Amino acid sequence: MPCYDYSFDSAAGTQQVEGSSPTKINLNHIHGACSPLRSVNSNWTHHIYQSLQKDSLRLKTIQSRRKNVSAVSASALDLPLQSGKQFDTGNYIVTAALGTPAKNFLLTIDTGSDITWVQCKPCSGANTCYSQVDPIFDPQQSTSYKQLPCLSTQCTELTASTLNPCLVGGCTYEVNYGDGSRTSGDFSQETLKIGPDSFPSFAFGCGHSNTGLFKGSAGLLGLGRDNLAFPQQTASKYNGQFSYCLPDFASASATGTLSFGQGSIPTKATFTPLLSSILYGSFYFLGLEGISVGGERLPVSFRQTFKGSGTIIDSGTIISRLVPDVYQALKASFRKKTSQLPAAKAFSILDTCYDLSNLKTVKIPTITFHYQNNANVDASDVGILVGVKDDASQVCLAFAPTSQSDDLNIIGNFQQQRMRVSYDTAGRQMGFQPQSCSA
Repeated sequence: MPCYDYSFDSAAGTQQVEGSSPTKINLNHIHGACSPLRSVNSNWTHHIYQSLQKDSLRLKTIQSRRKNVSAVSASALDLPLQSGKQFDTGNYIVTAALGTPAKNFLLTIDTGSDITWVQCKPCSGANTCYSQVDPIFDPQQSTSYKQLPCLSTQCTELTASTLNPCLVGGCTYEVNYGDGSRTSGDFSQETLKIGPDSFPSFAFGCGHSNTGLFKGSAGLLGLGRDNLAFPQQTASKYNGQFSYCLPDFASASATGTLSFGQGSIPTKATFTPLLSSILYGSFYFLGLEGISVGGERLPVSFRQTFKGSGTIIDSGTIISRLVPDVYQALKASFRKKTSQLPAAKAFSILDTCYDLSNLKTVKIPTITFHYQNNANVDASDVGILVGVKDDASQVCLAFAPTSQSDDLNIIGNFQQQRMRVSYDTAGRQMGFQPQSCSA
């Protein structure tokens, strides 16, 4: 995959995280050359096309998660964050250790999922464990593994949120995703290690039957908002605080970081209130009040009712999705301000594309998200146009419409590049700060 790098005329800042040293691990994109999950036999156009198709399935997963309900500090840790290619858990992977003795596993991070799970031996039948890079976790080889009993607090939490009954033999779990993928097995506890930090009795899914679009990684690190999600299970140490800086989507070598705990939240970030919805309990909602293109605000209103439309930020969605009237206004404004660029045919779900084969430098307008509390956040240079051809001769606006006006707006990970995105669940706020994301 060639790494295109057109010169744009705006620049991202590079301020670093301030405060106490956080716990960090590397974060890599699954398409990156440094990712062990990257397919070396596929070209860039194929990667992009497949990613966009899976992104549409991701949207179905998010829509299917709507609930039918009535209205009613320690030091921080930084983890290397790598790029990834599988679907439902997103596009970025980290390394975590599980068991005693500890074994390393690649996990896909997902802010829209609560349960952390890995594939486990034995697989319950033919073709019920997919191919992964690491050896499959064998609970019999760990001295700290234990299946949770039905009456345990964690199992009670699980059954209350999923409505799955607990069997006499022990607690079990099952997660079904909108694309038809699923994982099921024993709901258990084990020692989970993130960087230098260990968490005994961490509740996780030991998956004996796992099918669908999960390939390469061992499972998922659930960064959602439920009590069983990683931020809540580790709150006594990290106080529900974490942040990430995503490596560039098109970079062959960039590595970002996933940070936890005190010091993971930049003090000079732009902050906006963290909202929630009883209809989508796992997701992180923001008060999106407007969008500007080239400094000109779009002439549309943003409803914040959460009975239908609202706005979430999601690590597992690539391309940002906007409800149809907002997207049409964004597209019209962007096309007007880029009328000097030669147009190209649409690519997959992307309908605003350009032919840059005879250009070395292009001028594009900035795109600014306006959140509550006057929090104005610019998409970075690399978060506006996505290259869709191997030779970078064609690029497209990296936004797409949702299918219905009452769908959620989704801020995808492509628009989160070159930015420290912070989740302060205890303080009920989110922060954004431009940053170089190399580990």
